[in-house]
Amino acid sequence: MRLVAIDASTWWGGVALVELVDGAPKLVAEIGLHVEGSHAARLLPLVEGLLAIAAWPKSSLDAYVAVRGPGSFTGLRVALGLAGGLSLSTGRPCVGVGTLHAMAEAFGPASGDRVPLLDAGRGDVYGARFDHDETPPQELRPAWVGIPALALEPGVAAVVFGDGARIHEARLREAGYSGPIGRAATSVAAAAGRIGLMKLMAGTVGGNELAPLYVRPADAKVRIR
Repeated sequence: MRLVAIDASTWWGGVALVELVDGAPKLVAEIGLHVEGSHAARLLPLVEGLLAIAAWPKSSLDAYVAVRGPGSFTGLRVALGLAGGLSLSTGRPCVGVGTLHAMAEAFGPASGDRVPLLDAGRGDVYGARFDHDETPPQELRPAWVGIPALALEPGVAAVVFGDGARIHEARLREAGYSGPIGRAATSVAAAAGRIGLMKLMAGTVGGNELAPLYVRPADAKVRIR
């Protein structure tokens, strides 16, 4: 089984090719790109270029994976739209994977609960809590948005990481966090691909995989009277 995974949830976007080898997901190729702007014009060329490098014909793909949020509203729509379009045109399934879930997978085993944090603006972060070493990570607390201190649970060991942890480290320390600030995960597309492949193998793909997980409502809403 082969799939391509697409991530545009933050400034760091990526594409990864993941294959099932001896019953386990294997990363074949990955490319990442830091873009201070929209990923819209870059994602499809990245997909096509990576397929060419790996010598994978498009017809050999069995599924598509997209990171579905939280994160950049525009980036999420771009990645989900591209993966959905490719899925529709080829008749192959598409799997959605949460950004924070993929971040925890990319981080790997930790000394405590894994708590990925993304900067959400307005002084807030997006966060979630996962077990310390399972793959795919087991969700202990679903995605939320709020002040950094909400990431902490008294008496429970944790490792916070991601750009939200780095940007708001001082506020986390003021709130009583004394643990390490883990590295930011940059192989999110590859991690999402592994999770997506495991979902396909387990038969746990749902019927609403391409629904974006915004967590926070969009600033602009259309009011229907």
